[in-house]
Amino acid sequence: MTVPRHRVKARRFGLLADTHDDAVDWPKAVEKIRAAWGEVDAIIHCGDLCTPRAIETLSQIAPMWATRNPQTDPAATPPVLVDGPRVLEVGASGIGVLFSLAGEPVKAETDPVLRFSGLGPEKALQTLFGGKVDVCVWGGTHAARVSAAAGTLFVNPGSPTLAKSRTVGVLTLENGTAGVEILPV
Repeated sequence: MTVPRHRVKARRFGLLADTHDDAVDWPKAVEKIRAAWGEVDAIIHCGDLCTPRAIETLSQIAPMWATRNPQTDPAATPPVLVDGPRVLEVGASGIGVLFSLAGEPVKAETDPVLRFSGLGPEKALQTLFGGKVDVCVWGGTHAARVSAAAGTLFVNPGSPTLAKSRTVGVLTLENGTAGVEILPV
């Protein structure tokens, strides 16, 4: 499998997943998401966006890079929305993006903490992205998580719509260093 790779000129990324725009008051949700993020250079979405309306609306805020949940999301529309993992290259840093770490082929445990029981984090990154990435952003759980393993920052921004604790994230890359904030919506 060839992992799509895209060179991206951005420093501050709005992160989100599990938006389920078909099940909520989407315009109101977008207002809250935008307020939580502030200014962002690009958007990373990790699936469960459910309709093309989410892509259209979010793309008006900033350029968007998304992966899809094959069960619920619209058909892939590269380069914005792709199947499976993808890598965004930002300077010398790599950001791996995918819908879920819990599914095939990695089958990571994500609750209450992130654990790679079968493959280990290094092999999981190799399997998913073809090598190490500095940051791995994933969704599918509706729960925010931030952890580090094998020199990679793993970030799940949670869900801004269908979660007890509604959240989004902001990823900042500065001089090869990644920082992340999980923000309430």
